[in-house]
Amino acid sequence: MTNPLHLYRGILRIHRYMPREMRFVGDQYVRSEFRSHRSVSDRRFLEPFFAQWTSYLHLLQEQTGRKAAGGNVDSDSIKRIGKHLDPQVADMLEDDKAEQLLELHNASIGLDKQPEPETRRDVGSSGVPKRP
Repeated sequence: MTNPLHLYRGILRIHRYMPREMRFVGDQYVRSEFRSHRSVSDRRFLEPFFAQWTSYLHLLQEQTGRKAAGGNVDSDSIKRIGKHLDPQVADMLEDDKAEQLLELHNASIGLDKQPEPETRRDVGSSGVPKRP
């Protein structure tokens, strides 16, 4: 089985090649997931967990053209990071994981941000802008 600390560090290192916003979200998510699995000892849960994270690391290494080393990049230098989620895999997600994934997706495209209070005053209770 993979050395968890080496895998964790490798993922955080490869995130250095991601655009700053993606790196921030990715680092938080990786830390959260590895912390939540810290006390798990059942290999039936750990093997798929480490296999998926290892696959993620290899995908990012391939997409960035780098092994896990240092250095930030700007958004324009990497055309695409990640891959689309297979619908069969999405159907197998537990409800809490599906909800977490949806929240992460919404945060990544800016849907999680509420309008500023000044903007809300111009909107009626139905969500339709008020006439001046």
